[in-house]
Amino acid sequence: MQKPLILGQLTSNAQTDPGKKRETNQDNYLLESWPDESAILAVVADGMGGYRGGEVASKIAVETFRELLKQPLPSETLTRHELLLKAFYDADTAIREQACQDFGLMNMGTTIIAAIITPAELIHLHAGDCRLYHFSGDSPPYITADHSVVQVLIELGKITPEDVSTHPMRSVVNSCLGGRGESQLSIDPKWDSSPSPMRELHSGDLLLLSSDGLHGEISPQQLQNIVQQLKDSPEKLTNACVKAALESGGNDNITVIAIQVGETE
Repeated sequence: MQKPLILGQLTSNAQTDPGKKRETNQDNYLLESWPDESAILAVVADGMGGYRGGEVASKIAVETFRELLKQPLPSETLTRHELLLKAFYDADTAIREQACQDFGLMNMGTTIIAAIITPAELIHLHAGDCRLYHFSGDSPPYITADHSVVQVLIELGKITPEDVSTHPMRSVVNSCLGGRGESQLSIDPKWDSSPSPMRELHSGDLLLLSSDGLHGEISPQQLQNIVQQLKDSPEKLTNACVKAALESGGNDNITVIAIQVGETE
């Protein structure tokens, strides 16, 4: 468990756990601030591809994003979006190049969610089924739309969200960094689209970034109940999320980052 990271009004914490069924933890995450404390960079990567491949792919992705902290954070929102987007393509290239050098890593890949967060706004992008949740006031939470076969089936009206947990293709994603082929990477949300990659933040808001080892194990209502009870303590919240996922089966690696926007001084 990472020590809480506090940056102005932002208080955050992260936890990862291998779960009960996997021999290794192929998730990796990043939760750090820029040296000038202008913003937090949060990343969750869920690796795929054999015994070693997934762990290697998610680590390459996280280390690629870590390089962003070595350069000043742009002041313009659009430029921040472009910076984040470039890191996705750089990580995809790095994973594919490493896979070409080691037969045992062939077709390795990782799903990923990444966000640049200040007390006023966040910029976020994702590929695959790692998620970002934005809880704000009494409104229904904003949730990124998974790049997955079951999400497509939901949008087509072929299945309901309640069918996902038992669907035979619930773990099949249609976008990731690395992986098979050259056309597998789709990055959302797009600029000037709805939903937007930029979201305004307000006092009391709570952000959650997770691998599917969390949201694939517990129901949306159970997650929302945990958030409502513990949103003022990211450390207790991440603890409770991991515990709930383990108690629900712990069938996958579990990673969760919680970031709370405090009251304005």
